[in-house]
Amino acid sequence: MDEATRTLWRQRAFYVVWIVVGAVIVAGFFVAAFFADFSLIELGDPGAVLLLVPLLTGLLLGILLTDAEIVVAAGAGVACATLAAGLVAVFLFSPLLAGVAVGSNIFAAFTISRVALSVVVLFPLVLVGCVLGRGIGDLFLPSPRLKLQLDELREETRRWHDALDRLERRTTEPERGSGGPEPPERKD
Repeated sequence: MDEATRTLWRQRAFYVVWIVVGAVIVAGFFVAAFFADFSLIELGDPGAVLLLVPLLTGLLLGILLTDAEIVVAAGAGVACATLAAGLVAVFLFSPLLAGVAVGSNIFAAFTISRVALSVVVLFPLVLVGCVLGRGIGDLFLPSPRLKLQLDELREETRRWHDALDRLERRTTEPERGSGGPEPPERKD
């Protein structure tokens, strides 16, 4: 395996690790907000946790993915939200899956409503957070690829300005030499 392939796989592994870590964080706080009485984490307002944690996690994930394209950051946000919603669903249905609890209408209503809330809240907030984080990351932590593109753009702009200056000098010199009016002398 050559160095470029290793770098590509290392980069993809980096993305997957951060997606999984973000999903675990979001799912952990969601479950803690749903079961605030039994949680080890003391949460002041569960509603604020449900809104802020996905947004901040997505923002951090987007900042970490500044070297990637915006599509990759958006895909990472969708993957993180999907995995987090799946983890919340597995945790909420775990008593039923383990055979400890008996499925009833009350249990089903509680778990399905919480999973639906998780899905509805997670997807837009994590996705928006990822895209915003990617934008903020580009502003403050430009990737080497972006720096190279900006340097190339500056060089091309410099060449255009030089070419325009040469063209301007060429068009103004024949006018002076053709017997036209001389520019007035400056008196200082």
